[in-house]
Amino acid sequence: MATLHVLQGPDKGRTYQTPDEPAIIGRSSDQIHLSDNSASRRHAEIRPSNGSWILEDLQSSNGTYLNGQRVISPTALKHGDQIKVGSTLLVFSGQEHVEGFSGAQTIRDLVDFDMSGGKGGSSILAAIDASADSVILQPPETADAVAAWNLVYKVAETIGTIDSVEAFLERVTDLIFDHMIADHLVLLMYDEGSQELSPHVIRHRTRERGRKPKIFTSRKIVDHVLDTKNGVLCANAMTDGRFTDDNKHDSIHRLGLRSIICVPIIAREQIHGVFHLDCSMSHHTYTQEQLRLAVAIGRLVGMAIENMRLLESRVKTERLAAAGETVAYLSHYIRNILQGMQGGADVVELSIKRKSIETLESGWALVRRNLDRIYLLALNMLTFSKDRQPNIESGQINTVVEDVIALVQAKADERGVMILSDLEEMPAIPIDPEGIHQVIHNIILNAIEAAPPRGGRVNIATDYQPTAAQVVLSIRDNGSGIPANQIDHIFDPFQSSKGQSGTGLGLAAAKKIVAELKGEIQVESTVDEGTTFHVKLPAVHVRLADSNKTHGPSAS
Repeated sequence: MATLHVLQGPDKGRTYQTPDEPAIIGRSSDQIHLSDNSASRRHAEIRPSNGSWILEDLQSSNGTYLNGQRVISPTALKHGDQIKVGSTLLVFSGQEHVEGFSGAQTIRDLVDFDMSGGKGGSSILAAIDASADSVILQPPETADAVAAWNLVYKVAETIGTIDSVEAFLERVTDLIFDHMIADHLVLLMYDEGSQELSPHVIRHRTRERGRKPKIFTSRKIVDHVLDTKNGVLCANAMTDGRFTDDNKHDSIHRLGLRSIICVPIIAREQIHGVFHLDCSMSHHTYTQEQLRLAVAIGRLVGMAIENMRLLESRVKTERLAAAGETVAYLSHYIRNILQGMQGGADVVELSIKRKSIETLESGWALVRRNLDRIYLLALNMLTFSKDRQPNIESGQINTVVEDVIALVQAKADERGVMILSDLEEMPAIPIDPEGIHQVIHNIILNAIEAAPPRGGRVNIATDYQPTAAQVVLSIRDNGSGIPANQIDHIFDPFQSSKGQSGTGLGLAAAKKIVAELKGEIQVESTVDEGTTFHVKLPAVHVRLADSNKTHGPSAS
């Protein structure tokens, strides 16, 4: 690829890039179009040839000049050659590639801060206070101003779409490097641990792909920006004593004839890092407007970094608070279980000493109930806290319901609650037997505990709906019901109306399992009348190869 930078003429500041194919330079060209009226419509041509590029004049009116000499015959171009077409001066850069390096450890050795012993110097041409609230861009009036506003818009747009600070800085660096003409762009950031300034992102143009660069930056310029909070525009000269030491060995002497912009990344008077751009003055010389643009972006990036770090800190704090609340909640619940088990164990130990079978059975029943509670707690915690892949297989949901009823019957009898079932005959459907068992168990246990002691009822019914291709399991109790303002929260973790006897994980785990099976749970409740849970499960599943079992009962 060939790149042409316009240094002089009506199109000053523009950059043209052409693929490895011939390209016309002129007023009617589709590849390198010039608005210079002193250029011919088809003024000159550049074309690739044996790994290099050839420049040829196309019998133009005013001639084509290469490095001040008129082009008479096709001539090979070299990197940095200057081409004059009419009143337009272009600089040729051939076979350039943009390469990027990231990560403080990876690129630390690619940037040289402490140069000395060279020739040349540096002079500040312009400075803008980056901490001032008045750092704004003028309304767009020219093509350059419109492009600048587009860059600011793209940076602002990126702020809301990338959460990671590192990824955000990578994207912003690419945007700046694509917009502003630069040979090198170095992003220096303060390390949060050591508070040392080190390179984090590098972008550079090279003609040799894959070769790691050695980029020279001025420590004195960077220190000046950090000390003054000013963005600076520099050009090489030997007139600025601020960047020379007593021995006149300036840290930017080895930079050569280069144009430099260095701006702080700043927010609320705190500097997070620095953008350092440089470009050969044979290609381009930065302007004060470009400095103003870079300063504005530095402030925008600084505020974005600060906001993202505050958000990360807030999320971390909220997570720690939620974890602490969860641990406290579960610890309290587990302590109650252990106290119950301890009481049962004391009764068992006493009955053994007295050799009383009746007392032994009573103590063991107390221990067993608390064992069931801690087992259910562990099961619900495991289900709710991790992503699980349901083990889908074709099975009878009525069989699972009957197993759960047999399991909870003793608890229902103990509370004096009657369990009534009405299970419709239906085909096998795709279910996760263990998961559905846990769902039904959790909901029926809740219904038993919600029903009034000595007179409570829990009705369990299944209904096959072939038209909707689903099975509906309904569990209804005649308890006190759920207030309307609480229904939306009953599936939230750690939301329980049972006081110390509930964890608030049962319904949360049940909803998660049903969602994994592509089903849903609906709740209907009336205060002082009772609550009904409807568990709706699909009667077909794409993972089951044998679909004959899911199309309804066969006709007999």
